[in-house]
Amino acid sequence: MEPVNQPVLQGPSLESSSFEMELFWERNKSLIIGGITALVVGGVALFCFFAYSSSQEAAAQKLLAEANGLEALRVVVDKFATSMPAADALMQIAAAERADGNMEKSTAAFQEFLKRFPKHSLAGGALLGIAQNQDASGDIASAIVTCQQVVTQFPQSYAAPFAAYMEAEILLRELKIEEARRGFNMVVSQFPASPAARISAGQLSRLGQGASAAAPAP
Repeated sequence: MEPVNQPVLQGPSLESSSFEMELFWERNKSLIIGGITALVVGGVALFCFFAYSSSQEAAAQKLLAEANGLEALRVVVDKFATSMPAADALMQIAAAERADGNMEKSTAAFQEFLKRFPKHSLAGGALLGIAQNQDASGDIASAIVTCQQVVTQFPQSYAAPFAAYMEAEILLRELKIEEARRGFNMVVSQFPASPAARISAGQLSRLGQGASAAAPAP
């Protein structure tokens, strides 16, 4: 009697794609699940962060809108130190202090603005404000240096041409006519599209051939 060939039962082939996927899953499921969990948790955390930031910004805007006086503006700065409303509040504080004749306090507010928001679009304006305070206080030399810093540090800002013009105006006021003329010419050539350039051109037309004669003899 011939032996009956029993079929050999074979396990799943290692070449089977479904088996490979199952094997991969069994070996790595803890890492995969952990990674998915981390992504979910990270996404939730990011969402919460943006939601919190948005609510904080809204609260800061509301507080700024309701602020009446220097003390109320200072509360905005102290409570929401890095927010855009805090930046606006500092600029308002600096302007109010200047209007009250408190140049040192105004300058301190501008300096605080620059320290907190060095990349803000109004940073050049804050530095220009310091120059204006120095000029108003009679510190002409410091005002000129600060004007030059505005042009150097913030050449693309709206404040740069006004700072250059201010420097030329100070020189003209000090009867340094040739230096003032060079300053006005620089404004016209470097910032031709600015309002300061148009004003400088007018000053240059007034500084005619006899302008140098107006300067006192050395």
